[in-house]
Amino acid sequence: MNRRIQHFAGAAAIGIALATAGFGAVAGPAPESPQGAAPRAVPSSHVGRVVGIDPIRTRPQGSGVGAVAGGVVGGLIGNKVIGGTAATAIGAVGGAVAGNNLERNHREGVAGYHVHLRMDNGTSRTVDQSHIGSLHVGDRVRLDGTRIRRL
Repeated sequence: MNRRIQHFAGAAAIGIALATAGFGAVAGPAPESPQGAAPRAVPSSHVGRVVGIDPIRTRPQGSGVGAVAGGVVGGLIGNKVIGGTAATAIGAVGGAVAGNNLERNHREGVAGYHVHLRMDNGTSRTVDQSHIGSLHVGDRVRLDGTRIRRL
């Protein structure tokens, strides 16, 4: 009798397994998404995030005013402190170089910006912009050609 129970239990287990095996393969209608839920976005090469903004600096040519003023001051200092023709000449040349660099650095400006982007598809892009307006690092943006628009 014990053997009959074992056979019956085995047959019952196999029958249950076969009966329920088909239910997993047949799917009913997909559950509806909650109201207001947006569909998942596909990673895009046109949408991303600003990860860096670097100014494009310009350093204009000196007008000569800084070089002349520096040369005069350097020559006077070389002549008065050390004395002699060589010291005056070395002071004048050094002063002219220093005066020219001071003038150029004082007139340095920003010609535009390198805007570094990390796109949703994982690629990186750098776009040069003449103005960035209120764009900040971390902003979500769309890239339309070479124009960046904040989302």
